[in-house]
Amino acid sequence: MKRRKYGDCQREDGNCAACSLSSYNRDCHGRAISKLEWYRLVNNMSVTELADASGVALRLIQRAERGESDVGNMTARNVLAIADALGVDPHDLL
Repeated sequence: MKRRKYGDCQREDGNCAACSLSSYNRDCHGRAISKLEWYRLVNNMSVTELADASGVALRLIQRAERGESDVGNMTARNVLAIADALGVDPHDLL
């Protein structure tokens, strides 16, 4: 079982992207969610799994998901690697 984002999560798998209470760019608590985090959750991946699959530093992914840095400021190599690991078009992450 994946770690749940919130303690009151009602989903067994803790997947915010699959929760009927959330929507694109908003989680079940109505808080903004980055495109990167949304697509990662849609793919049912942890941050560690995404870092391993893409070869991008875990800390870099965490900072982008929290809004501390912008995906658009990552190197093209990192954006492409993350997009490939998630199976999405790189433009979807920007």
